[in-house]
Amino acid sequence: MMLDFALFGLSAFMAQVLTNLDNLAALLALTMVSGAKRSIFGFLMAQAIVIGAALLLALGVEDVVPHWAGYLGVIPLSLGILALIRRRSGKEAKSNPNLETGASIIMITLLFISLSMDTFAVLAPLLADSAPNFRTAGVIGAALAAASLATVALLGSKAPFMSGALARRLERLVPYVMICAGLYILSNSWTDAV
Repeated sequence: MMLDFALFGLSAFMAQVLTNLDNLAALLALTMVSGAKRSIFGFLMAQAIVIGAALLLALGVEDVVPHWAGYLGVIPLSLGILALIRRRSGKEAKSNPNLETGASIIMITLLFISLSMDTFAVLAPLLADSAPNFRTAGVIGAALAAASLATVALLGSKAPFMSGALARRLERLVPYVMICAGLYILSNSWTDAV
């Protein structure tokens, strides 16, 4: 049983990391412009808000429409497919944070919240489609992932070999992660009984 919780936490960890690769690239750039402490604190605040909002949505869906929670998997599935279509048609937008030097923590937090909608779209259905015990493991996994990304950004701001290019290459995996998360939620949920 403990292995199940660990695997679910690992799933949430991986979903959080892979949907935040664009944030990692932005965070690496912002550490150079606005300072590492301010940028990382803003990033962590944004991730706490996104994870908390995903958990609140998961709890609300369970209370309101418990038998429909599994259909939330359509959201990350659709977003992943749309991202692949945009990439193939060359319409993929590049995210470049345009913040002046010394941007406030609130501005940095708002930037990262806006960049984290894909994380929310994956994490909320994942948490909504799981039992309360597993939600705790999922939140812990997502929080550890956010802390790990912040650590990588802190180390990357000090190491010359680390750059946003690596994060941008890994970001190509995000649509596939969203599609897999959507399929998982749809296949392993109350929708099975329908």
